[in-house]
Amino acid sequence: MKNNSEFIKFSALYMSLCQHSVKHKGMKNRLDMKRIFRCMMEEGYYPTYEKTHILFEIDDNTAVVEYEERVLSIRLFFSIEEDAYDLFLEACNATMTETFLVKSAVLEDMKNIMFSCEILCDTVKEFRRFFPRGVERLTEAVLMHKAEMKKLIIAEKVSSATISAAEDTYIMSSKGTKPLS
Repeated sequence: MKNNSEFIKFSALYMSLCQHSVKHKGMKNRLDMKRIFRCMMEEGYYPTYEKTHILFEIDDNTAVVEYEERVLSIRLFFSIEEDAYDLFLEACNATMTETFLVKSAVLEDMKNIMFSCEILCDTVKEFRRFFPRGVERLTEAVLMHKAEMKKLIIAEKVSSATISAAEDTYIMSSKGTKPLS
């Protein structure tokens, strides 16, 4: 019986030490904004550390990194012209059908567009693995959006030119001259 009680005490002590070791080890590698900043510096992103976020450049655009409750967010913001709001929204929707990792949205103020990539991330190792991929996906989404915008602008110009030509034909025929077609 004495051996059994000693075994139970030893087992309890061993379990306690193991749990403490796991907690300590987990805290050592646990991700936070300072570790994110340090990793980004090591990877050559040249970030700027703010209280609640980190700023860095992606293809001449400023990106924002935030980390809260194990969720890493990488965001890009662009200004848009009011008269192009509908085109930007349509291009955002087309972009989201092509990529599942990046969300794009025209913001409520209708003056800005945001591209966002969110990744569940808890350790420095996970950050180093997923952050470059998130940046790549953001860059790809921006390129897709730009290509879609070009396509929509060209389609709108062609449509306007077609309508204009039809109006010219109508005006000419109403004056008694023959239509061009």
